[in-house]
Amino acid sequence: MAQEHSEGHPKPDETVLQEAGDLKVLDESGKELPFRDLFNTEGRQVIVFIRHFFCGHCEDYVRQLTKHFPPKDLERIKSSSALAIIGCGEPSVIAGYKQRTGCPFPIYCDPSRALYAKLGMTKSLSLGDRKPEYVQSSVLGGTLKSMSNMVSSGLGFLKGGDYSQNGGEWVFVDGNLEWCHRMQNTRDHAEISELGSVLGFGVMN
Repeated sequence: MAQEHSEGHPKPDETVLQEAGDLKVLDESGKELPFRDLFNTEGRQVIVFIRHFFCGHCEDYVRQLTKHFPPKDLERIKSSSALAIIGCGEPSVIAGYKQRTGCPFPIYCDPSRALYAKLGMTKSLSLGDRKPEYVQSSVLGGTLKSMSNMVSSGLGFLKGGDYSQNGGEWVFVDGNLEWCHRMQNTRDHAEISELGSVLGFGVMN
């Protein structure tokens, strides 16, 4: 039996969403496309904004998304669904991110963070008071993982994005915003169980 999902956070008004839709994101090759191209389609589109591309906790989240919402399962649920990820760094670090996380979803970026700002996403370096279920490492482990990612990237660490920028989760249905969640600290992605409920997966373990 499906559990009821939370109401999420306040949605931007229609004017803000229209303006956000006009803003550009970049794909891995550096090609620009309007943000609206990611959600203005039939079915359910899930867009996950991560923090910088070297955040170990966000990598944990992406791995959990991959585990619980593989593309083949998203395509099979009641309203045909797809998932995309947006980070706040440069296109040149996307390939390394895909390799580290095994991410099967398309990844885009918003280096200017104009889209993050337009949608009201927060900036903070606070860890928050609670370790979420999706985080697989300790605070120290997550910090060391982030540092290792930056070191192994060479000069790429300068292109990962603003370390204080937080993200969130946005669910669109047939081009209309149905639900959103904005991170309030660096470990505040929506729990996998909550997102699964929003998507109609029911109770998840």
